[in-house]
Amino acid sequence: MYDGGDNWAIVFATNSATARREGANECNCEWEEVDHCRRRPALDQYAPGPVPPLALIAQGWHYECFHCSCRVDEDMDDVEADPHFDTWSEAQPVPRGQFVYCSPACAAIDAARRRGRRAAETALIELVEAKYPGAVAIHAHVYGDRLDTKPGHCSASFTFPGGRYPATYKFGDAAWVSQCDVEAFEALYG
Repeated sequence: MYDGGDNWAIVFATNSATARREGANECNCEWEEVDHCRRRPALDQYAPGPVPPLALIAQGWHYECFHCSCRVDEDMDDVEADPHFDTWSEAQPVPRGQFVYCSPACAAIDAARRRGRRAAETALIELVEAKYPGAVAIHAHVYGDRLDTKPGHCSASFTFPGGRYPATYKFGDAAWVSQCDVEAFEALYG
């Protein structure tokens, strides 16, 4: 089901009227606004869903590579080698859950980036808890895949004994504490 804009939905139903109505609801539009609703018997085997990306690609759908943003479809015409990667692996759709990559190389690069981000977040949490004894980190944010001192790139929220609200530590800077918790924070950490 497609509404003519950027919205589309895959709906499993026993008849086309039900599919059109449920698809329109999912796309947040009216019945009349649905551009087209088409039955795809080849996808019935995936009911109730989700349909695997490779099955959708085989039915004419396309994706955007989750790493390099090129178009991933049956033809793979616009895929070019990544200049930052030593060897070029043949362009072929590589699904990872509901994400799709244009090649094994893009999938590997993105997996490495995600591992780097998780490692940096873990390091930031350990740093906050070491810097502020008794503190408990509740959330870490790392923009990119490593700790960076650029403003807003790496921060962690944490609670501390006597504090009423979470504080925020900005990597390479200092902790930001609610005004009502300043006294308790300074008593603990100076």
